[in-house]
Amino acid sequence: MTNTPAPDPRAPHEPPTAARDDSAAITGHELLPDRRRRLIATAALGCAFLGMLDGTVTGTAMPKIVAQLGGTDTWYVWVVTAYLLTSTVTVPLYGRFSDLHGRRGPMLIGLGVFLAGSLACGAAPSITLLVAARALQGLGAGALLTVGMSVVRDLYPPSRMAGMVRMQSIMAVMLVAGMIGGPLVGGVLADHAGWRWAFLLNLPLGLVAAAVLAALLPRVRPAATAAVRLDLAGIALLTAGLSLVLLGLTLKGYGEHGRLRDWSDPMVGGPLLAGIVLLAALVAVERQAAVPIVPLRLFGHRAYAAIAAAGFFFQAAGLPAGIFLALYFQQVRGHTATASGLLLLPMLAGMVISNRLTAALIMRTGRPRPALLLGATLLTAGSIPFLTLDAATPIPLIACCLLLIGLGAGPAMGGAGIVAQNSVPRTDIGTATAGSMLTKQIGGAVSLACGQSLLAHHLAGAATAAGVARGVGVTLGWVGSVGGLLALVAIVLMPDLRVAGPGPAAGKPTAAAAQG
Repeated sequence: MTNTPAPDPRAPHEPPTAARDDSAAITGHELLPDRRRRLIATAALGCAFLGMLDGTVTGTAMPKIVAQLGGTDTWYVWVVTAYLLTSTVTVPLYGRFSDLHGRRGPMLIGLGVFLAGSLACGAAPSITLLVAARALQGLGAGALLTVGMSVVRDLYPPSRMAGMVRMQSIMAVMLVAGMIGGPLVGGVLADHAGWRWAFLLNLPLGLVAAAVLAALLPRVRPAATAAVRLDLAGIALLTAGLSLVLLGLTLKGYGEHGRLRDWSDPMVGGPLLAGIVLLAALVAVERQAAVPIVPLRLFGHRAYAAIAAAGFFFQAAGLPAGIFLALYFQQVRGHTATASGLLLLPMLAGMVISNRLTAALIMRTGRPRPALLLGATLLTAGSIPFLTLDAATPIPLIACCLLLIGLGAGPAMGGAGIVAQNSVPRTDIGTATAGSMLTKQIGGAVSLACGQSLLAHHLAGAATAAGVARGVGVTLGWVGSVGGLLALVAIVLMPDLRVAGPGPAAGKPTAAAAQG
């Protein structure tokens, strides 16, 4: 009789590496023909792009929407906020459900809800119903980016490293295009075809993507979770907690009657405090759940915990430049809205360039950490000079700083996703992708709320052009440099994960990553 070694009691507590998990089983995607693989990836990325585009498409069309449907500035805010709130809150839910029950169902359900919401937006007879329809649209949009990127990762695992990095690069370019294209598409359609087409245009594009996914996306359901008991308590606490936190940050950022609310305002502090209490309760509940909606064990992977924190700070550092400099260009330098947008192009160009270079570097070395370290350094270096911004600062100097910020933010757009997906077991890819996206979105919301408070403080006693310039400069300098430095610290603490690379070690994590 052969003696079998006793199982190691430490085994259940040691997180398996992503590379070992990837090679363990066939999931229904590895044997797909290349043409089918490309069609599925194109449809998934197209859905993600629609979700991103609709986050910004109403900005330039809102004056005509309000003129036709009626409403005040408060309704103007909620047409945007309703979509962003529901799409953000549902991100972790869709990510987890796709891990437990397969990608196909959550993706098609989310796309169906998104298209139903788009149709309701296009047919809305009043501003109140438009806000409700935007909330419905956001409930579906949460699946488009999260599950869409998880589908792409299933199609292009580390064994197909070149394809995976290429898809991450395309996704990052789409994110930049969504930032630019949303307001542009909304303005053009509002001027020439009617604002309702900004929503109705989703229908033919989304139906084509739905047909492709329904016909070609494999039906893969993890056998180990075929009869999972739904974590209702976790879902309720997560949804309510995130909603209240985001609501408090939104109300802090927008204010009323031209005045920003204080952090102690009950409309701000109340939701924030209640949301934090519910999220703290979520941690206790998830520790006891058999199959938690938020698997806390993911944060036992040092690489994942570090990249989640880094993504938060990258977004917090880079986002305010594109928002507050538009105010500077228009109120201090006297440029039009169109000219202000063009003056921000160096930052967007930097994002595209650095993201593409990051993809090439990762493909060559298999190590995303150096690119992320360089990105955080450039982001910090580009933000610090804004502390000296005034009404006479040369435009070329501002453009150079914006280029540095763009070059610094670019590596996190694709690199953070690659690290998040390759630092956890394959069974948790959807949840990891959702968590990475969620921390970025919350980082952006926190930085805008803090930035607007800092700007309002500096403008309180000096509403002149010089005061606006000083306030914008101090805001961008402090928020950008502090966020960039904290992102740098998070990346320094991250294990040097190897997701792929030349030679026999390709696709295997380093010793440091395995210990993470």
